[in-house]
Amino acid sequence: MNVIAGERPYLHRSTSDVEVAHALAYWVDSICGSFMELDIDSSDREHFRAQLDQRDFGPATLGVVEAHTQSIRRTRARIAQSRYSGFFLLHMRTGTMRYQQYGREAFVQAGDCVLIDCKEPYQQDCPQATRCVALRFPEDWLRNWLPSPERFVARAFSPAAGWSTALAAVLANLDTDMEAQLALPDSVVAEQVAALLALAAGPNAHIASGRDKIRSRLMRTLRDRCHETGLTPNAIAADHRISKRHLHYLFAQANTTFGDELMRVRLESAHRLLSDKRYDGISVTEVATRCGFVAPSHFARRFRETYGLGPAQFRRARWCGLSHQKGNTTSSPA
Repeated sequence: MNVIAGERPYLHRSTSDVEVAHALAYWVDSICGSFMELDIDSSDREHFRAQLDQRDFGPATLGVVEAHTQSIRRTRARIAQSRYSGFFLLHMRTGTMRYQQYGREAFVQAGDCVLIDCKEPYQQDCPQATRCVALRFPEDWLRNWLPSPERFVARAFSPAAGWSTALAAVLANLDTDMEAQLALPDSVVAEQVAALLALAAGPNAHIASGRDKIRSRLMRTLRDRCHETGLTPNAIAADHRISKRHLHYLFAQANTTFGDELMRVRLESAHRLLSDKRYDGISVTEVATRCGFVAPSHFARRFRETYGLGPAQFRRARWCGLSHQKGNTTSSPA
């Protein structure tokens, strides 16, 4: 997928833009078209009001949703129409929700977080007005942090318990101006949220398969050592006391290769550095070196193939995008 630097698509939908009689129908169309294909009803149709603010957030999508009393269903029919499969992490800011999925039920109160599987049917009942922060994660990306996310679906993470406190605090801080520029790139903050979710899940959030466990450890080592220009399969295999042949077999079982994964990790590392204004003082060549690339031309070509722009263009376009956003904010009516 090509990603154009500097662009952070922002979406605002509100039932205040339509007559009350059409508010619920407008809300269903807005949610289905922008966030998730759902069936939504309300016991108070005559007074129903809702609002969605949404933007890209690194590999994720960040949404802040406010709504009056509503009942939400994700059915098999809606899933068949879906353009998206993954998980989303919901942080309840105000109100309560009863959530059912996988035959489990969770009562989610203000301050709680809950993980939801978009690929399977679920049901949410909100008996009062609610406000929540929702981070939608691609499945493969999330599994790099939480090997078996299905195990934690429909289980409320209370803000009063251990690492869940930190997770809730970070998500609460995302409930601010949706166009505000954070001190770190969105992709880095998304990774921090995923890491806190893994910590909140606890040490038992393991992979059932021994083969998957080894592959997960291999990927962690790749991320830790991707800056080494001479990194080889032999070196990684030796770290884990397995043969090079077995290492290649493990990656092949996941329909990938050692070389492809190393390149992906290096490019993601470069993307983070080029997206972070704190590193604007180092040259593109230095970024390439820090991420394990020997030849700057090779780095530039692979970066352009992945992200749609060369690294120098990406950095310039990011700043053009931010300046454009600031200009829009300044000129917006109060």
